[in-house]
Amino acid sequence: MTNRETQEVIRFLRSTALPDFEMLTVKNSTHRWRVFHERFSICNCEFVAADIRYRGKMHSAGDRSTLLFEPGETHITERVAKPQNFQVLHIAPETIRDFSEELGVTGEPHFRDALADSVALYSSCKRLEKAILDDAPLLEQQVCFTQYLGALLSSHLEKRAAIRTDSSRLPILRVRDYLHEHFARQVSLEELASISGYSRFYLVKAFAKEYGLPPHQYQIQLRIERSLPLLRQGMTLSNVAHVLGFTDQSHFFRHFTRIMGLTPGNYQGKKAA
Repeated sequence: MTNRETQEVIRFLRSTALPDFEMLTVKNSTHRWRVFHERFSICNCEFVAADIRYRGKMHSAGDRSTLLFEPGETHITERVAKPQNFQVLHIAPETIRDFSEELGVTGEPHFRDALADSVALYSSCKRLEKAILDDAPLLEQQVCFTQYLGALLSSHLEKRAAIRTDSSRLPILRVRDYLHEHFARQVSLEELASISGYSRFYLVKAFAKEYGLPPHQYQIQLRIERSLPLLRQGMTLSNVAHVLGFTDQSHFFRHFTRIMGLTPGNYQGKKAA
């Protein structure tokens, strides 16, 4: 998709050779992204100068750096200093887990740092992108993907995942789990406050501090994430909107376009009318 004013180009690449994987390619973007992840999302920064808030910290991404985002978390772009070119590899958690086990790392995969500076990792990502764009033979694409994950996991995967046991987080975790269980229906703030045992005011503040978004925005982001496999399966926009609990198709369309930077139809690979 191309925005005529900014010449921003956003495209999703998918390949039958690599199930449970897709690559978002973005060119000439000044968009300030606010994204919730249910998959591992690895951002390969080609031409980038931006400040990203993630896990309560600010990370300054530059050319040929790599941002490592884990499932269940949110990142927010706070500053964009120039038009950005980057690729984001969205990888299913079970895929990362399987490759980690092949490398001898058991348990939940966890990245040591959120920002990496590796020319080898950058170059490996570009080779994978080219293989997909060229529709290279199945074996070539799978080898490129395996080489990329090998470079990523062997250098940046923590051998023992950090486990946070702070009991003060448990009420917020209960609220998060409740939103995941009831993502497609209207949930009231009173319900969430009752589940957490917090006041409504404190709940909104504590949840936003933990996840980077207030509860209502978190639920919308979760719905958009859940819409992606439905769209890839070819479900109509009206049915997706209904299944996910949006008021109507236009409500879904508006939120999807705002969050993803392209329309649901463009994501499906259909040309805009």
